[in-house]
Amino acid sequence: MLVLTGEIFPERTDHRCDNVRYSGDGLPHAVNLLPPGIESRWRWRNTGDLTDSTHYQLSPALVAKVAEEAFDLDPARIHFPVRYYNQSSPEVIDTLTALRRELITGGPGGRLCAESLANVLVVQLIRQMSNRQGSNGGIRGAGGRLPRHTLRAVEEYIHAHLDQNISLADLADVAHLSEFHFARLFKQTTGLAPHQFVIHQRVERAKRLIAAGQLSLVQIAFEVGFSDQSQLNRHFKRLVGITPRQFA
Repeated sequence: MLVLTGEIFPERTDHRCDNVRYSGDGLPHAVNLLPPGIESRWRWRNTGDLTDSTHYQLSPALVAKVAEEAFDLDPARIHFPVRYYNQSSPEVIDTLTALRRELITGGPGGRLCAESLANVLVVQLIRQMSNRQGSNGGIRGAGGRLPRHTLRAVEEYIHAHLDQNISLADLADVAHLSEFHFARLFKQTTGLAPHQFVIHQRVERAKRLIAAGQLSLVQIAFEVGFSDQSQLNRHFKRLVGITPRQFA
């Protein structure tokens, strides 16, 4: 389990994990990491009415999969020590913050984006916060690109399911790759993460539908997979530079 503190944090904390006790000051934008099998008790003091924190639970299956696929490591050889109010990895903090934002706000490609961020997070945790054995820390098979026929098959799947909630697992299955390797190779091939590519394709289809002039903007938003017209407007303006109404 990971706990990311926000702007409102406890002035003093007392934690007990198994037989080890931690007492000290709380910190904003810091990571607390509790490995599996650890019993913990937390006490906060001088927090007012609330604290601002986000709790994440990573499945052992996800950690094991990334360890094997990305690092060629036996998952049993990876151990995570308890960490309190750790600010040593800005990358982990940034990824947790992005994942929190995605889980709260959602939006087109939300499932795909969250799954991609979860994979990135586990890579960062293994690299920077684990006591791993048997690896030099490098990602296995860091080079390479998707074969042209595989990329074409993935693109065809995206276009056929653009109005649906496409998942990373769906695209990885089409490519016959693990989710981690697919996401990495897709970005190296196209320059975009899978969820970014999907949003680009939705905007491109929206442009064609707007030009055809047969559907309202509300209808077009649903037709291309956005949850409402405001999401269409936001992503359209970000990528095209003008609003859909101006484009029309």
